[in-house]
Amino acid sequence: MTDRDQTTEGATRSPRRLVLTVLVPFALLFALCNYYRTVNAVLAPHFISDLSLTAAELGLLVSVYFLVSALFQAPLGLLMDRFGPRRVQAFLIMIAGIGATMFALGESWPVLLAGRAVMGLGAAGGLMTGLMAVTLWFPTARWPLFNGFVMALGATGSLVATEPTQFILDYVDWHHILLGVAAISVIAGGLFLWVVPEKERQATLTLKSQLEGVATIFRDRLFWRFAPMYLTSVGTTMALQSLWAGPWLHDVVQLAPDDVASSLLVMSVLQICSYFLVGVVATELNRRNVPLIRVVLIGSALSILSQTPLMWPSGAGHWIVILGLGLLSNMTTLCYPILSKHFPPALTGRATTAINMFFFVGAFAMQYMIGIVIDLVPATTPGHYPVVAYQFAFAMIFTLQLTAWLWCLVKPRTAVVVAAV
Repeated sequence: MTDRDQTTEGATRSPRRLVLTVLVPFALLFALCNYYRTVNAVLAPHFISDLSLTAAELGLLVSVYFLVSALFQAPLGLLMDRFGPRRVQAFLIMIAGIGATMFALGESWPVLLAGRAVMGLGAAGGLMTGLMAVTLWFPTARWPLFNGFVMALGATGSLVATEPTQFILDYVDWHHILLGVAAISVIAGGLFLWVVPEKERQATLTLKSQLEGVATIFRDRLFWRFAPMYLTSVGTTMALQSLWAGPWLHDVVQLAPDDVASSLLVMSVLQICSYFLVGVVATELNRRNVPLIRVVLIGSALSILSQTPLMWPSGAGHWIVILGLGLLSNMTTLCYPILSKHFPPALTGRATTAINMFFFVGAFAMQYMIGIVIDLVPATTPGHYPVVAYQFAFAMIFTLQLTAWLWCLVKPRTAVVVAAV
């Protein structure tokens, strides 16, 4: 559908009404998905004490969310093309609520793992459905602005998962919190279908042609130049923000639970700001003829360097980590416009979904590996680990990120992208 078609169809609805009935609902459900993703950093100590989990078990329990979300990315793109982002997102958020209920009421390890996996399935489409809705309802010139709005408002879910959740834990336990989130998810899915209008779309592509387009993306050299760095960098950020930053701040930096939650809150606020700042900085540098790829490389290098205090034997420099994860970790999101410009327009949706798969794969792999490495060193007390355990684990992920960044410096040979649909 062309911009002209979009403008004509949207003419019956005022711009303000489109923002309120399309943009805001998708952004709010993305915020709910982000809450599912990041709340474990605050709930982790309760999981350990109530469920008697090892670090590896905790890492697997939390990170299976990301594995399921990663595996669902390819089917997600096909479903959005077939049914549209409105119906897909409404259905998925209800599934997330079912998963939260399973986890809250589960008493055995298999049920808890299954519940967390169902949560990952239900929250897998939060960002992609929102970005697709922007392209369907708004003219091209507004896409960067409204994409930033979806990401920024969606990031508030991570913010609510920090100190506000810690405050609620003073009055109810984590089971009740998850049951409350489950109820909100089911109600939100129903309201979403009622508020958000349906968008008429062109005839859907055949499954064969869609799969041929996916194969074209995964054969592309530029795609594989950025995929490893996106996997390790974003995966590390998610592993820290959604789980391991909390235990590190408690065991190594020796902060009280309320101070841990406050630090995570600051990190989330900075990330919300960075969604706008990264776009503004990249746009300004691009006007000065600075290639977007160079912006990604420099920003990612600074983000990796900001993590060096994680390997120090004391809590000194922990604010460098907070600032780096908050302000610099989103630099790799500029891979989206790089790939959108690289591939033909008919492939950009599947290209962004493909790179988004590495987001979840990286989060799962990094989060689980950190738990495995930490478990190699005996715990000082149940649920608490010595400094050297964190040093080993964070040295590992630092090395992986640096290796992927060095790989990204190697320019791929020029390849012609086949215009597939």
